[in-house]
Amino acid sequence: MKDLAKLCNVSVSTISKAFHSANDISAETCELIFKTAREYGCYDKFFKGKYRKKIIAVICPEMVSDYYMKYVETLKELIEKDDCIQIVSADGFSSEKQLELIEYYSGYLKVDGIFVLGMNCQLKKGIDTPLVSLLHSKDNTVDSVNTNLQKAMRDALLLLQSIGKDYTIFIGEKLTTGKAEDFKNQAKLLGLKSFKVVTADHRFERAGEDGVKKLIRSGDTFNSLICAYDQIAFGAIKQLKREGLKVPEDVAVIGMDNIDSTDYAETSLTSVDTNTKETCMIAWDLLKKKIKNPYYKSKQTITLNSRLIIRESAK
Repeated sequence: MKDLAKLCNVSVSTISKAFHSANDISAETCELIFKTAREYGCYDKFFKGKYRKKIIAVICPEMVSDYYMKYVETLKELIEKDDCIQIVSADGFSSEKQLELIEYYSGYLKVDGIFVLGMNCQLKKGIDTPLVSLLHSKDNTVDSVNTNLQKAMRDALLLLQSIGKDYTIFIGEKLTTGKAEDFKNQAKLLGLKSFKVVTADHRFERAGEDGVKKLIRSGDTFNSLICAYDQIAFGAIKQLKREGLKVPEDVAVIGMDNIDSTDYAETSLTSVDTNTKETCMIAWDLLKKKIKNPYYKSKQTITLNSRLIIRESAK
């Protein structure tokens, strides 16, 4: 690269910028550099031109959850509809890994935009790739489209009260403490005296089974369950039936996230819908504005309310 700079009578940084398609290098200078590079057989070695389509990175906590994959698939549809390409990575719920992936996509791959599902890290100065967080963000300097569960949680508790289910247990696991706090806060605001949180030792369907087993062993009185997400609810319903209990006659069950299978379960599941499509549409429109205009700085937080979808499991 130093030899090529001498041949073209420019600096090494100018050579580097030309091969990385920088905007501050004139077309004439680029033409000279590329022509000389081809003559000396090093053009293909140095050229780092951008792919013709815009590349959008999506960073999510994990790829085994129907909840997060619903967001990934919805974003994919929107991104590909606009003739862009999506690439996906998982941070394993680690804020350190999340920041590492942001730096990798921004500094090394130089993608055109980044989505983060659940921003748990603080963005470092110097990262200028357009970025939007979905679901929640601990960094208030980042544009985000958030989901508010509090109204839907309140509606769920009011629904249970209206059908005579006044002993409610929340079943969660180690990664759902935020939802558990929302449950406790809304239960207290409604003046409920009979409520409790059970933290399972497992995740997904096994968490639901484990939670119900703990309740049966403890001898706690309960006639309704709110589960941190739908897979936990499916496991809970299965274990309730093993224990000889009927849903919803003996125990009403409500899940969260409204994944596609909730409507097709043996007992269709009442669930909290997080407005996935609307959230993704707003986030994609915001990211496109930031990509189109690098000077567009909104630093806004948009919050959408979740809604309760009533089905057979809590009627």
